[in-house]
Amino acid sequence: MNTMTFAPEIVRPGWEETQEPDRLRKWFINIRRNLVLACFVFALPVLTSTALAFLLPSYWRVEIELMPVRQQTQGNLGALAAGLGATGLGAAAGLTSLLSAPSAVEDEAVAVLRSRELFDSYVTTNNLLPALYPDDWDAATRSWTVSPSDVPTLRRAYRMFDRKIRDIDLDRRSGIVILAITWRDRQAAVRWARDLVDLTNSRLREEAISEARTNMNYMTQEMRNVHDVSAQTALMAALASNYERQLQQYIFAQGQKDFAFRIIDPPTVPDIRERVFPQRLLFIALGVVAGILLAFMAVLARERFRGRHTPARLVPEDRP
Repeated sequence: MNTMTFAPEIVRPGWEETQEPDRLRKWFINIRRNLVLACFVFALPVLTSTALAFLLPSYWRVEIELMPVRQQTQGNLGALAAGLGATGLGAAAGLTSLLSAPSAVEDEAVAVLRSRELFDSYVTTNNLLPALYPDDWDAATRSWTVSPSDVPTLRRAYRMFDRKIRDIDLDRRSGIVILAITWRDRQAAVRWARDLVDLTNSRLREEAISEARTNMNYMTQEMRNVHDVSAQTALMAALASNYERQLQQYIFAQGQKDFAFRIIDPPTVPDIRERVFPQRLLFIALGVVAGILLAFMAVLARERFRGRHTPARLVPEDRP
């Protein structure tokens, strides 16, 4: 009987059959193989972001904290107006609503501060269009360097000023208003913030004086149109009370500089290191992150391209 001898079967562990470099090691190998490409792609966004961080014009933010001035416009006058309305006098019908109307100065102050008319008046008076568009203005020849169709207008300047330069924040709970100006010239930003508040106070003060005079004329005319003695006596009492109130309003408007807004925290020139744009460290950090991602993608693309164009190796068949 022939005895057949079988060679013992060699069993290899599975980890030896599939043992290959891990992904991290593969990436280190690929990066080392494409080191020049990776360094070039990495350095490009880093240098670009660094150049932008130091070459872009710097902007600073100036803030001024305001409190709307509250004025009492009702009191005994409102009671007299209500009494006149109760008498059923036709001549005092419109007078009642006029005398009992509350002051809208504090409500209008923010709207006037934000208004286009105020901006147009200030920019026109101070000739600020060249300052708002310095890249389009030649100071030597005092002329615009753009075509006539592209010359900045007040309407275009207001849109830019309202969206990018000026910011008005109203706290409904405390009533505090914060006016912020973000601009490349720190001294100009402080000056603009102060001037806009002063112009708002001046504009509303003039309107208050004009309104007081109009009301006085209206009441005087109504008194002349009433012939009833009792009604005239009531109107005279209302006129005297209103005159006293309007006189107080007139004196307040003439002597009070901060008519609509009272400055709580005046603006100051920010330090040169307090720029809000560009934030240089953030720019450089973003450049580093972008450089790493782009270098990773460049190495991956090159390895895939190289793998597609590398001829496949012929592996000999195993012999029995």
